[in-house]
Amino acid sequence: MEHVKINFMIVRPYAEVVVNVEVSLAEAYTYHIPLDLRPALRVGHLVEVEFGRRLAQGTVVGFVDSAPVEDTKPIISLIDPDPVLWPWQIELARWLSERYMAPLNACFRLLLPPGLTRWSDSIYDVNPSWEGGGRLTDLQQRLVDLLRERGALREREIVRAIKDKKSKDAATQLVGRGILRRASVLDPPRVRPKHIRTAELIAGPALVRAALPQLGRASKAADILLYLNDSRDPLPAEATVLEATGAEMKHLQTLVDEGLVTRIPVATVVVPVPGAEPRTEQAAALAQLPLEPGELSSPELLAEWLDAGVARLEEQPAAVSLAIPPRRVMGHILRLRKAEGYGRILDFLAEEARPMPVGAIYEATDTTLRHLRQLANLELIRLDDVHVWRDSLADRDFAPADPPELTLDQARVWGRIKMAMIEREERVAEGPPDDEAPDAVEAADAEDTGPGLPDSTDAATLPFLLHGVTGSGKTEIYMRAIDFALSRGQQAIILVPEISLTPQTVRRFAARFPGRVAVIHSSLSEGERYDTWRRARRGLIDIVIGPRSALFSPLPNLGVIVIDEEHDGSYKHTPPVPPPYYHAREAAIALAGLTNAVVVMGSATPDVVTYHRAQSGRYQLLELPRRIMGHRRRIESQAERLHLESHYTPLSPDEGRDIMRLDEALTIPLPPVQVVDMRQELRAGNRSIFSRALDAAITETLERGEQSILFLNRRGSSTFVNCRDCGHVMKCPRCGIPLTYHQPRMTLTCHQCGHREQPPSVCPNCGSERIRYFGLGTERLEELVRECWPDARLVRWDRDTTGKEGSHEALLAGFINRESDILVGTQMIAKGLDLPFVTLVGVISADVALGLPDYNTGERAFQVLAQVAGRAGRGLLGGRVIIQTYDPGHYAIRAAADHDYAGFYVEEMRFRTRQALPPFRRIVRLLLTDPVNERAERMAKEMGNALHRVIRERALAATDLLGPTPAFFSRLDDRYRWHIVVRTPDPHRLLEDVPIPRGWMIDIDPESTL
Repeated sequence: MEHVKINFMIVRPYAEVVVNVEVSLAEAYTYHIPLDLRPALRVGHLVEVEFGRRLAQGTVVGFVDSAPVEDTKPIISLIDPDPVLWPWQIELARWLSERYMAPLNACFRLLLPPGLTRWSDSIYDVNPSWEGGGRLTDLQQRLVDLLRERGALREREIVRAIKDKKSKDAATQLVGRGILRRASVLDPPRVRPKHIRTAELIAGPALVRAALPQLGRASKAADILLYLNDSRDPLPAEATVLEATGAEMKHLQTLVDEGLVTRIPVATVVVPVPGAEPRTEQAAALAQLPLEPGELSSPELLAEWLDAGVARLEEQPAAVSLAIPPRRVMGHILRLRKAEGYGRILDFLAEEARPMPVGAIYEATDTTLRHLRQLANLELIRLDDVHVWRDSLADRDFAPADPPELTLDQARVWGRIKMAMIEREERVAEGPPDDEAPDAVEAADAEDTGPGLPDSTDAATLPFLLHGVTGSGKTEIYMRAIDFALSRGQQAIILVPEISLTPQTVRRFAARFPGRVAVIHSSLSEGERYDTWRRARRGLIDIVIGPRSALFSPLPNLGVIVIDEEHDGSYKHTPPVPPPYYHAREAAIALAGLTNAVVVMGSATPDVVTYHRAQSGRYQLLELPRRIMGHRRRIESQAERLHLESHYTPLSPDEGRDIMRLDEALTIPLPPVQVVDMRQELRAGNRSIFSRALDAAITETLERGEQSILFLNRRGSSTFVNCRDCGHVMKCPRCGIPLTYHQPRMTLTCHQCGHREQPPSVCPNCGSERIRYFGLGTERLEELVRECWPDARLVRWDRDTTGKEGSHEALLAGFINRESDILVGTQMIAKGLDLPFVTLVGVISADVALGLPDYNTGERAFQVLAQVAGRAGRGLLGGRVIIQTYDPGHYAIRAAADHDYAGFYVEEMRFRTRQALPPFRRIVRLLLTDPVNERAERMAKEMGNALHRVIRERALAATDLLGPTPAFFSRLDDRYRWHIVVRTPDPHRLLEDVPIPRGWMIDIDPESTL
């Protein structure tokens, strides 16, 4: 970070601000800094500025001594008192803009969490000076009526209320006529720090007992119980009790009826006369005198006593006493006062002994805020508003896990990574030489295959490519690197290609690093993502896990970046979403150069460009060639518990001297793969989607109580629906591609734009009723599996079954816990999942992707087949794979069946050499979308002609164009798509200074050209 030359001290009068507006901006704008803001303003601050005639949010990216224009606008205010970006993030945004030829303001938006970005808005109200009159259209009249009724409204509020896209134009027209007034504002932030109200018990038991009787409503019956409970006289007179409490007889009778109080009525009693001298026999009797005269055995005896003057008759008043134990009195007092809730609150808080959210109190005690406020007024509890972090992992418990012993392969790999991390740390401590302070981004741009790659051969600065077969222990290497970084006060980012992989990755890392992991991805709420971003920036998080967007987490002292399954195409941000169209792998390497972090990329099937760079010395290549089942003690324990025989192979003692250590690590071969030629199946009369080999294998696996995966990279029940008379295919009206039939919902769905419609009963073209459903998707595969194996427990995993929050994790956990026998899924199941009880993987059709006209079709087919095959045989049961195909001779299928990455790499590189494809030349795709096809075609041809002129004028002999042509998906979401594909050594030299009209998207190094 010391290499990044950004001035933090404000000594200059002007600030460079990247303005956040919806139009694309390629540069920062200069604003002068008011004197009152100069002491506070820093690089990375969010500020409010005026852009044109509208207010806008901007990010301060630097300071200058002079402005390029004479009249500059002032920075209006700070939006946030603290800077929101680190200096290296600002440099990273500049790098993204240059590397991918993307708008600078779009690159800065990547670095801010959702909800923090604020857009310019307009607020309208009726002009008080307008006296009415003038002709208004219906829409204009509705707008005026709305503002008169509700007062001033923001533009977006107007659009929502009127529900007419032309309402903006109507408002502008009314402003021009002086009927409405318009002012520019920033829309409010969508997220803020979260505060919750809590309650905490602050009074001791004595104070609580003293205050309880005062709670709730007035109750004379409760007052009687309280008096009796506190009275020293166990039998007070009824009149005394009523007088002391102000109660009436009816209140006392209520308690008597409920059995809470006993009433002793008025009685005449015999009492000794004080000072009298009875005879001896009289004295003995008087000593045993009962209270009730009726109990005397002889009225004559009473008369004798009365005549002798040694006793007299006395009338005793009515008395009362408690009929229940004292410990039960307070509960009845609270009941009578309708105050049980107060007691429940105090009991709950006493048991918790900590501040509790009021929502939890309401739920546990069935009370309301009124109860809490009363207790707070009596100073029994304290109510507070406290800040809380929205954390998706806050309520999760992870069993701690200790690091396993490394195998020799792992030890060698980790030793090299550890040495590089130490060397980088020492280099940072020493600082750069005075005459050599290279900018990390500029250094990254020097390599001939594009910015983002270091030009140094110094091993300490090179990224690592960890090429390890599936199940070889790559995750343990990641954990060692992260543990080492954390021990030195650094943080780590772990990138995974899919949200579906996040739960399993989180479980592993949270078990190893409890309390130090956070997750961030698009399925979280905006509040959760915002708080994760804030915690990361404050250094309260050590490890961030997520897909490509997690790379921009603002960790203050980044030490290591892990890119798991680095080959996956989802790491590339692609059109038609807004730019920049960056690749997370390239951005991670640039980020590491800015922060002196180490990059570790891992894959069993590396991207061929990545592997070529490693072979060329631009990355450090590390190998893990063997699959690890586990360590002997754990495996033998599992085998004994499950009554199974494990199929492991101990590591060879020839590989080292530490025989005992080697014997602890157990490996297992990669699963055998059988390729079934489905053409031969047809010739043999088998028209089922299951080959005879796969059919038998599924049956055998079920009989053994083991699990299977059936892979088909296509969703839905039928891939297209057509008329058998005229051939009409049901297509999306917005995209023009065949609709997929989904049986559970009985709908035709477009998987590009989401359009849905009911399947027709008759052909919309010719009226025929002969409608046929063709093709196969995961839904139909699920149905066929149920038909063939009705007793099997089946689960399907694709985007249609995992749309809800937490569905990925729930489905995966159920399958791992052996709640299902067969998992049917798309490519989501091929990405890094560890399923130890899966012994069979069946690929229903390996040909799904091979027919697409894309430059990397073979590579993608090999990767997905090799990865899905890697799900089998990862436990002590072993496993096997069956691949069904109509093209068994294709080199990608042959290599995947042989687990032969090296062989595939050789064949793929031959193909790419012939076709001048990456890594030998780079690809740029210029994509245009327009609702009018003729206009799109004209604009595409104009762009093609302009690029041909540039190629000629600049003598770019190694650059050629393919197109312009309609894209493979020629219409999506009611927009026609034309593209130009460029093969060139240097995209920037071709496209610099070339005007790019609105509507074009530039995708440098695209993952797909479809």
